[in-house]
Amino acid sequence: MHLESFGGSIAVTISIVNTLAENGYKVVLYTRKKPDQEKLSKIMGEPLSKGIMVIVKPSILRSRNLVNLYENAFKLLTLKLKCDLTIDTYSCYIFPWTNIAYIHFPYVNNLSFKKRFPYIIKRRGILSDSINIPYIFFERNFEKYNQKLLIANSYFTATAIKEALGVNAEVIYPSISTTFLQGLSIYGKEHRENLVVTVGRITADKKLWMIPQIAHMMRRKDVKFTIVGFLHDHRVYEKINTKIKEFNLQDRFQVLTNISKRELVEILGRAKVYVHPPTVEHFGISIAEAMAMGCIPVIYEVGGAKEFVPQKYVYTDIREASEKVENAIDLWSTKKAKEMNSIVQKFSEQNFRKRFSEIFSKYLKQIDIS
Repeated sequence: MHLESFGGSIAVTISIVNTLAENGYKVVLYTRKKPDQEKLSKIMGEPLSKGIMVIVKPSILRSRNLVNLYENAFKLLTLKLKCDLTIDTYSCYIFPWTNIAYIHFPYVNNLSFKKRFPYIIKRRGILSDSINIPYIFFERNFEKYNQKLLIANSYFTATAIKEALGVNAEVIYPSISTTFLQGLSIYGKEHRENLVVTVGRITADKKLWMIPQIAHMMRRKDVKFTIVGFLHDHRVYEKINTKIKEFNLQDRFQVLTNISKRELVEILGRAKVYVHPPTVEHFGISIAEAMAMGCIPVIYEVGGAKEFVPQKYVYTDIREASEKVENAIDLWSTKKAKEMNSIVQKFSEQNFRKRFSEIFSKYLKQIDIS
């Protein structure tokens, strides 16, 4: 994995390895690039525990592409030869020598989900190439799931795992930093701006260029928008800015990249609404973080975020999204902010670590490793 992708999968990885290290286990972490502890602290809010051994295995291949699947498989096999247990928190594949897999979504072999949500399979380089066939054949016919622990990031994902593989997965929602959960007591307690925020990696799959379209459709012109994201794809960044100019939104729209967690908390503390683009989020950690900061979320109808976002804030198309954003601006109040925060308190780091530790200990007893 590449820790500086700074997404939800990285937050999960840090939580799991730190939990294990702080409970006395010897932890070895394979990564594509040496972690920048200062940057992890700044952006993710937490560095790696000092006791973790980091092994850097560079790769010229794009993360999570098809050939990288087999590269990761061999890397994990090497790790298995050195360790008692292997845990995969990133690839979303289940390799024969992996003991525990935290699945963000089972992109391969999920035929029923492909029929219901065909746009899920449009992720380039994951599902459309025949190079996946050997992996799929093994996954269907030879994998011993009764000897593994599969963990899903939401019930949406757990359902997809069940339909794809015929096995159950435990659900552990990703955690939210206490910086967000406690931030409402510091920022934006009473008065906020007519500000709408969107947070996401600046990559094609996040469809962030749809946010200017939502802003353009709104009747109110006194509402400002901010997109915050870690810059991965400059072409997408340019596409967003092109849309902003196309709709003449330059005076009330900004795009901020690679900012610190503290800066993000301050921005969310000024905003009334968080709007997510029409893309499938299997959990949606940025949505939960915004709710912790008291923002009313307006989210797309497909994905795991519906498990914690009230239905009245869910949209089916961008026209409805623009209407719900306007309504949410008028609806916001201190009481509503506290209500949003209370909904996501269950996603604390403490709850994640407790839940993972319980499931992990139970699994060790099941396979007779102590």
